[in-house]
Parts: sequence; C-alpha cells; structure tokens
Amino acid sequence: MKLFHTTLKSILTVILFFPWVVVLLVGSIIIPSQDMYINEVLAFLLMSIAGVTIISIIKNTRVFKLAALFGYLFLAFFAFLKLSFYYQYGVPISASALFVIFETNSTEASDYLSHYFSSTTILLAGILLVAFFIMLWQSFKRNRNVPNTTKTPFFKKLWTCAVLLFISVICLYGIKKYVATHNIPYAALATWDEYKTAKQNLKNNLAQPTSDAFSNVSSQKKEQTYIVVLGESTSSWHMQLYGYPRETNPELTKIEKDLVVMDSVISPHVHTILALEKILTLTDSETPKPSPNGSIIQLANQAGFTTYWVSNQKPVGLYESIPTILGSAATHRHFLATDDYNFNIYDEHLIPTVQKILKEHKTEKKIIFVHLIGTHLRYEKRYPKNSEHFTAPYEHLKYTSEKAIIQTNAYDNATRYNDMVIRKLIQLLEQEDTTAWLTYLSDHGDEVYDTMDFLGHNEYHGTRPMFEVPFLFWFSEKYKREMPVNFKKFEHRKYSLEHFPHTFAGLSGIQFNGYDASKNVLDSTFVARKRIVKDTVDYDQR
Repeated sequence: MKLFHTTLKSILTVILFFPWVVVLLVGSIIIPSQDMYINEVLAFLLMSIAGVTIISIIKNTRVFKLAALFGYLFLAFFAFLKLSFYYQYGVPISASALFVIFETNSTEASDYLSHYFSSTTILLAGILLVAFFIMLWQSFKRNRNVPNTTKTPFFKKLWTCAVLLFISVICLYGIKKYVATHNIPYAALATWDEYKTAKQNLKNNLAQPTSDAFSNVSSQKKEQTYIVVLGESTSSWHMQLYGYPRETNPELTKIEKDLVVMDSVISPHVHTILALEKILTLTDSETPKPSPNGSIIQLANQAGFTTYWVSNQKPVGLYESIPTILGSAATHRHFLATDDYNFNIYDEHLIPTVQKILKEHKTEKKIIFVHLIGTHLRYEKRYPKNSEHFTAPYEHLKYTSEKAIIQTNAYDNATRYNDMVIRKLIQLLEQEDTTAWLTYLSDHGDEVYDTMDFLGHNEYHGTRPMFEVPFLFWFSEKYKREMPVNFKKFEHRKYSLEHFPHTFAGLSGIQFNGYDASKNVLDSTFVARKRIVKDTVDYDQR
C-alpha cells in the first residue's frame, strides 16, 4: 500500500513539471532572444518547483491528487498563455498588455480568442491537456479509495515539511528578486495593484464635472454647437477619402469640397484605453502623468458649454472603462447600447438622440460627444444586411485566404456604413443656423490583411493601418464667416492625436492657462512635432 502511494505521488509530481518542459522546448523555437529565453525558462522552473513542493507537503492522498490536478491546470494555463503570446507577438506579456487585459471585458476576450486562435495554439493547448488527462487516469485508474495507513514519525514529517517550505520560499524569493517581470502570476498581481490605483485616480478626477487642471477658462457667450464623433477601430487605409480604391465613402466624397480631410494623422496607441486617455485628456508623451489631469469634457463644462455624451458602446458598469469614466463628466449622458460586441449594434440608432438634443436645446452653447461602435470586431455585426455592398473578393487583396476575403469585405462594408452615419450627423448640423463644426476621428485603426497576414490590432506588431486614422472636419457657413480661414491648406500637416485637446479648444474658442496654439493643427502658428507612439517611439523614424 505504501509503495502504491509513493509510486502515484512520484508519477503525479513528475507530470507537474511537464508544462515547464513544454516551455523549455517550445520556447527555444519561438522566443526570439537567448537572454529572454533563459529568463523565461528560469522563471517558470522556479514557479514549478515552488508549486510542487507546496503540494508535496500534503499527506492525504485524496487531497494531494486534487491539489496536483489543480496545480497542473494552473501551470499549464500560464505556460499556454506565455507561449501563445510569444507566438502571436514575439514579446513577453508586459505591464501595458496586462492593463489592456484588465480593462477588457469577457466579451472582448472571447472575441480575441475567436479571431487569434490558430492551429498552432490549439495544438499547444492539446499537448498540455494530454498530460492532464494522463494525471486523471493515473489518479483514478485503481485503488481509488485506498487509505494511507502508514504512520510516519512526527519529527520526520515536521522536518520534511520544513525543508519543502524552505525550498518553496527560496524559489519565490528568486522569482521576486531576479525574474519578476517574466513570471505572469507575480507580474499580474503587481500590475493589478497599479491598475486599481490608476483606475481609482481616474474616477476621483476625470469622472468629475470639472478639473483643477484647467484655470482661467473662458469662451464666447453665444449660441454654438459642436460635435465630436469618436470612431472605433477605423483605419484611414480603408477609406475612399484617403485613396482606398473601393467606394467606402460614397456619402462623404459627395461633400469632400466642404470637408477638411487631414491626411497624415496617427493615434498615439492602438488600444482604445491608452489612445483615448491621450486623445481626450492632457496626458501626452511629454507629460505621461499630469497631476492634476483633465479631459476636454471637463474643459467644455468649465467654459460654460452644456455637454452631452452619447455612446453606442455598452458601459458594462458604472465607471467600468476609460470611455465610461470620461463620459461620466458630461452634463447629460446617454448610453444606448445594451448588448455586447457579439450582437448586432448599428450606429444609426444614435442619430435620433443627437437630433433630439439639437431640437430641444437650440439656444444653448453645447458640445456633443458621439462615441460610435464604428468598425469594431466583429465587423459583420456593425451594419444591417441591407447595407452589405462588397461581396466579391477585393482585387488588390495581398492575402487571399477565405478568411481574409470575408473579413476584408465585412470591414469595408462596416466602413461604408460608418460613412453614412457621419454624413447624417453632418446633415443634422446643416439644418442648424448656428456657429457649428463637426470633427470625426478614430481611436485607432485595424490591420485587415493590408501589410501582414493579420486581423485586428496590437501594439506589438503596431502596423501603419493600426496607427493611421481618419481625422476630418466640417464647418457651418456661419462658423466660416466668423473664422475666415482656409483650413484646407492645412490638410497635409503631420499630426498626432495626442495633441487633440489643443485643437479642440482652439476651434471651440476656449481659452485656458496651458493652451498651446502651436499644438492646434488648424492654427497658423502650428509647429510640427515628433509623432510619438507607444510612449517613447518616434513614429516617423521607426
């Protein structure tokens, strides 16, 4: 009986190291740097030893088997996460990636898995699961209920436990001291604390109607209406206005002469959370953590505007995401979407709400922020079936797999539908006899088989279609009479949306301490700056 328990324990203990063996072997192929590979293997080995020694302390056979099974799943999960991330992106999971993961809801996570799971990652998961099923088979194949009646002297048990605990503590210390950034559980716990602190700071500051970041704020006391349309995942690479061969902007092309289409604009990040924090607040690459920070919604409030946040993205919960936090500062808030990204969500449903605001609040000076679902994955659910226009393969497609054809058509159809929505919003403003403008920009773009065989966005690839976004303006006749400037001559200026608060303030006639006209892309004193992405990278020199 003692031999049975010893043999079973030895078998399960050996299998517990299998995820590390997978990291050792597969990592040697897909981890690009030798130093990185050594650190990853060492970090995972220390975690495995710490886990195995703790489980080995358990003497009760049933409890030991259960702990071993859960311990294996824990190690296998992180081995899969580590290796699949390297396979997809060629880099380890960083703190910024963990921030994005923490901010992502379960629907977006499932969406990620549905698009980024490949045959290779499925094979990797299968290999790791095979060992788990072997553990199950070894644990329950015979003598399921055999009790361990062998008596071990108390001091021997105490000594064994002390040695095992000492080994475990040494391993955990080694992880913290030398390879903390390469151990996902440790890095995730440390980053989670930072994330919660940052989120709380955002709630305490950016969700409030006003901000101490703005002082001596003033604006003209007259009727004026401005609309800021925030797109989602829309790349200028798939827009007819920017030279794309397909007719994805038939409506806006009709009024192109009345638009100012900025053709060299990038987003500072390719993830919504990081991008919108820079686009809509005083955060930028030069001042990554302004204290205090403030948003353009708060600035508009302090300038005497009535502000509206009209969103077609589900807020998930009060203050659940960065856009929700920012929108919470608005005087009036309308979250129209009740379904998540896996459902059909159409942006034209926003138009009646905007129309009602314009009709019922004519005498106010107001700014309406319209947050679209845009061309967010899943593309085929961003437009109604009767708006489907592209069905044949795109003749200039670089990658011609069936998935590439289907997804490119869906993305282009979503972009064309998006074009119609923006045109209708402009038409609503055209009916208003007031000082008005509308600007449309996107938080980031998507790679849709344009430069690589890839769908979606991430900063580790960071391709041009992910960074290069639409940025255009429409001005009412009354606005143009009051501001007789030929803005179209500025269309070719290179610009990063991290300086958008200054363009926003300048066009809205808002003055405040800290306003910099040289960061207003439509000001005659504009000064071109380095376009920084991912916090430190010069986009034009990379």
